[in-house]
Amino acid sequence: MQEFFSTLLQNSVTMSLVTLIYAAILPVLSKRYAAKWCYIGWIIIAVGWVFPLGPQFDFLLKPMQFSDIPLTSVHTIISANPTMPVQDVINTPASILLWWIFLVIWVLGSISIAAYHIWRYRYFLKLVSRWSIPIAHFKCLEILDGLKLEMNIKKNVELRECQIITSPMLVGFFRPVILLPSEQFSDDELSMILKHELVHLKRHDLWYKALILVATVLHWFNPIVYLMSRSAAAQCEISCDAIVIQGADLQRRKQYAEAIINVVKNGAKLQTAFSTNFYGGRNMKSRILSIMDTKQKKTGIIILCMTMLGVLMTGAAMAAATDSQESIRPEVVVASPNSNKDTDNEVTQLLKLLRRPYGDKTNAINSQGPTRPEVAAASPNSDNNSDNAVTHLLELLKQSR
Repeated sequence: MQEFFSTLLQNSVTMSLVTLIYAAILPVLSKRYAAKWCYIGWIIIAVGWVFPLGPQFDFLLKPMQFSDIPLTSVHTIISANPTMPVQDVINTPASILLWWIFLVIWVLGSISIAAYHIWRYRYFLKLVSRWSIPIAHFKCLEILDGLKLEMNIKKNVELRECQIITSPMLVGFFRPVILLPSEQFSDDELSMILKHELVHLKRHDLWYKALILVATVLHWFNPIVYLMSRSAAAQCEISCDAIVIQGADLQRRKQYAEAIINVVKNGAKLQTAFSTNFYGGRNMKSRILSIMDTKQKKTGIIILCMTMLGVLMTGAAMAAATDSQESIRPEVVVASPNSNKDTDNEVTQLLKLLRRPYGDKTNAINSQGPTRPEVAAASPNSDNNSDNAVTHLLELLKQSR
């Protein structure tokens, strides 16, 4: 349990750093590289949020186990039972209870968010089934079939008109359906709208949206994951626009931008996390500028390398930074009850145990004269075995002097 939650927190911290860096340099990358490669970069980052790809380190677990536990408490426990293993001292009921509280809060949050999105999606499908009708217009079906042949899409795609939506969208993981609002589109506008949704289908964008939602569910406590989700959705639409208008002249680009603006006027009243949206959110300025940008962009293989290295190496860099602090953490050395070492080694380990928390104080006392270190006696209510063990340790210390 502790290892799982520690790994989750480590991954959340490292991926937050990667996400912020990528979001900061994305405006520069989008001017030089094709939009689809910038979108793939977000997908790699989303995978890093869900699956810890980088080296893991335990800087979050160790301080909570050692440095946050008062040394006097550890001393009292060990003095009462000198043969008790260190792990039993560390895993006190208080620390275990704290881990369980964190785990319960995280589980409740994750279940709530996942249940909300699933309920909303099922409710949306129910409304669509009630308020939509199949489109039987010959011209619309002809345009759809022509685009499927052009894009080499063999999967059956249903085309329906829905009265409760204001933006074209694609729904259905296994039985894709393109939903159109109840308004008239010209043949050119309809062709661009349908091609936009078919691009989403061919690239499996619904599955990528589900992956991003899983990252949001796992890291719901981290606000950076919501930034990643919004930025990835925006880049998804921009990259889809770039494919639709690939090779188009300036006039057709303007026509496509006007079609998007007409949809924006109606707003997006009903949508879910498991559907595409021709409207695409509030990033309309950057989206229109991207549509009107006719510059030739480079292939973004370097973006893939940068994001992958960022995901893999950030954890290692933070681990190296925390390793330098290991020497200042207190250690507790206790002889194992099953140890077969000789008496001298046992006495040496016990002296280390008694002196370590009082390092500076012990040196000051030794300068004035030999002084016997204190050993906390066992509780009066302890059993005979504990009393005999403490007596045996005192005798060993006297002999060592």
